[in-house]
Amino acid sequence: MQSKRLLAVLTLTFAFLMVLPLGGAFASSGVADDALQPKPETVGPNLLTNPGMEGQFVKQCSLRNGPHWIQVPCPANYSDETATYMQWETTQVPFGWSAWWRQPNNNFDDPNFFNTYPHYCPDRKSTPADCVPWHNPEYRDTLGGPQETGPSRKVAGDNSQKYFTFYSLHEAGLYQVVSGVKPGDLVRFTIFLEGWSTGNNDPFKSDLNQRMNMQVGIDPTGGNDPWSSNIIWTSPAESFDKFTQFAVEAVTRNNVVSVWTKSRPMYALQHVDVYADEASLTVVQPAKAAKAPVKSTRVVTSTKIITTTRQITGTDGIVYTALITQSVIVTKTVPITTAKPVTATKSTKPVTTTKSTNSVTTTKTTKPVTSTVSTKPVSGTLPTPASGTYTVVRGDTLIAIARRFGITPWWRLAELNNLTEPYKIEVGQALKLK
Repeated sequence: MQSKRLLAVLTLTFAFLMVLPLGGAFASSGVADDALQPKPETVGPNLLTNPGMEGQFVKQCSLRNGPHWIQVPCPANYSDETATYMQWETTQVPFGWSAWWRQPNNNFDDPNFFNTYPHYCPDRKSTPADCVPWHNPEYRDTLGGPQETGPSRKVAGDNSQKYFTFYSLHEAGLYQVVSGVKPGDLVRFTIFLEGWSTGNNDPFKSDLNQRMNMQVGIDPTGGNDPWSSNIIWTSPAESFDKFTQFAVEAVTRNNVVSVWTKSRPMYALQHVDVYADEASLTVVQPAKAAKAPVKSTRVVTSTKIITTTRQITGTDGIVYTALITQSVIVTKTVPITTAKPVTATKSTKPVTTTKSTNSVTTTKTTKPVTSTVSTKPVSGTLPTPASGTYTVVRGDTLIAIARRFGITPWWRLAELNNLTEPYKIEVGQALKLK
């Protein structure tokens, strides 16, 4: 009986000793995981305008005789100013941001047409077999879809930027010119980017053979040319079906700086979409100011001889003039100026981070995004109405309508309705679909 009790006690003791190290291992593991988390850095305020890309998006306008990506205020009555201004009907951006893109070649008579980003590939014998069309993307907000019941295409807030091409390629992105910096400041630009590209209509899954070649960049001089050699770009990277924070650092060379995003997909699939949200530009290390000269002093001592005269009356009643000589010690403090050399700010190479987020978490707490728009089931294309026509409603574009009814390539819809560039359509206009 005693031997059985002893055996039971030994068994319980052994089990207890085995449990203790296991619990200790879990505890230390938790501490180690916390230690591995990146610690927040002390940075300056966010210098960007509308970094969350919120609010109502507006059409982008440019001067007809200037670069299309340099945005100017749209005239109140555009129809009276078409000779001076170009209003890009398919380009809508949030306040503070501008869209840029490589403009395709529309001149089919150009002998170098197929080698300079052709806008379309006509069905002709002269068309190369490897011809791929290039388009300027359609820029829209994500607040209204198109995947109302699909994955959330924003990191935080109510809105984000999307731009896309349909069965075509693009080289495009967003940019913003920012003030509030000094030459020599080390600044960091971050933004969340997501790519979605597929040959079918599954909004949750991309074709992973695609390459979106997404990049972010900083122009330390504050320029507004997307092809400038001054822009410091990160290496191309991918982030399909999820947001990833891209980051780049640079040392400013002016009192303004510009920040950039870029994508250049490899394949002209049915859907070639990019989403952008929650950007930031901060000064992580201010420029070092030149130190004032260091002043020091030394004491200089000298002897000064002072000679004076004095009238003295002797005992005999005669007045004598006496010469009196005095030695005076004079002490003065003399400044010594020593200029110390000024240390120049060290340039840093661009830093790329790819903090992948499945359910995206930034350093700030974000509330779950709840869609407030009407929900419709996601579908590939809508059936053609029995009338064979579609009536244009507010917010429609020719490309979006073609995409909705599966008309490919989209310019077939323009041909059906005798539309030419800039393919402008009006609310209430009836379009032929076949």
